[in-house]
Amino acid sequence: MNEPYIEYWGLKRHPFLLAPDSHMMFMAGQYFECLERLKYAVNTQKGGVLIVSEDAGLGKTTILLKLIEEMKRQYGETFRYAFVDHPTLDPSQMISYIAGSISGLTPKQDKLRNMIILKDVLIEIKKQGGKAIIIVDEGQMLCGKHDVLQELRVLINLNYDNNYLHTFILSGQKPLWEEIKGMPEFWQRLPVRYYFVPLRLEETREMIKYRLKMAGFNNERAIFSDDAYEMIHRYAKGCPRTIIALADLSLLVGYTDHARIIGFKEMVKALNIISGGGESLPYIKKEDSRSSGFKKANITETQEDKRYFQESFKTKSDAHEKNREKVIKVRPFFVILLFIFFIIIGAAGYHYFFNIHSKDNTSVVAVNIEPPKKVSEIQQEPAVTIQKLEKNIETGHKPQKEVIVVVEKANIRSGPDILFPRIGMIFGGEVIKVNEERRDKNGNKWYKILLYGDKEGWISESVVKGRL
Repeated sequence: MNEPYIEYWGLKRHPFLLAPDSHMMFMAGQYFECLERLKYAVNTQKGGVLIVSEDAGLGKTTILLKLIEEMKRQYGETFRYAFVDHPTLDPSQMISYIAGSISGLTPKQDKLRNMIILKDVLIEIKKQGGKAIIIVDEGQMLCGKHDVLQELRVLINLNYDNNYLHTFILSGQKPLWEEIKGMPEFWQRLPVRYYFVPLRLEETREMIKYRLKMAGFNNERAIFSDDAYEMIHRYAKGCPRTIIALADLSLLVGYTDHARIIGFKEMVKALNIISGGGESLPYIKKEDSRSSGFKKANITETQEDKRYFQESFKTKSDAHEKNREKVIKVRPFFVILLFIFFIIIGAAGYHYFFNIHSKDNTSVVAVNIEPPKKVSEIQQEPAVTIQKLEKNIETGHKPQKEVIVVVEKANIRSGPDILFPRIGMIFGGEVIKVNEERRDKNGNKWYKILLYGDKEGWISESVVKGRL
């Protein structure tokens, strides 16, 4: 029986379980290519395969389970495999475990007897036209353990009638690549290799849609908005495991909020929860002076909020003592303000009267403000950036100021003060262009930026660092 929040979205099964599930795997892009290489290595008896991923959670284990599933379908009872997912064993234990898995028998205490049993079973499978695979997952745990690695290297050499008796697959994270590369005698025995990298935004979107479809979603309406896909991808940095966890959590948040679609608000709550903030943080409610009787939505108070609220209200304890001084200062203030107003009106009238007789043409300059770029996008076009900078230097044009977000996530507000409502969020490493600078009543600097197309917002100087 499914949980209520799964049924709420019209799904027949859970789409985002963290356990590796070959039936739910999105077989496109690098995953399709890797599976084809694995089947090629098994069917042509290449001996060894090395699979490495840039980070954890990119789908190595799931693709191996997918391979086992397809080999069972193709070879039936003549297919045998051993899957070692805890390689913290000594050489004797490793051989014992593999021999027991391939033969289906209780392994012996003697390493030599286990090797004999293993070879005999592999020869019998070979004669029957079947296939055998030995998989060692989480191989990065073997870095530095050369005795175990050498044992596995020798294991690949088991052959009969000038053909390898099995296909050996070593899988792990990035450190494993350099470790094996530093062992030429092992590296050469793993001729088929594949290196997983994080997903792109388009792949993240398609993977989520595919899992929803496999869970019974009818595609009559969207569950995730475009903003939700982008926020999931940017937080997860293309890691499928994190994408799955965050997508599942956002479904729960949408269920509790009775949402019709997972949008920006639901994703902000999900990000707070998955980041450890949860729903237990204090909330701030503030009356909106621009709309009578209307209260703004609850805004979660972050560390940034706490710091600025302390600075904003640090002088309120002296309010009663200075109340009379404030009343006395009000009148001179308004006199000065009125005087400045008349000066501005006079200057505007003079300017209008002078320009109405001028025959000079007025030029209108259109300024194209681009949305924020990621650091990776800027690094991919260094030549263009250098050419633009050289052109600016030649023409005397001052480049637009850019800043980079230096905290994990920063709030975007509708005005240059902590008291303004939060209208968005931006994550660490984002490079953004500054359109305007302004200080609040406490002297803290705020930057005006472009957010989500034509929307503008303000970000505090304390969470960014200048690039120019």
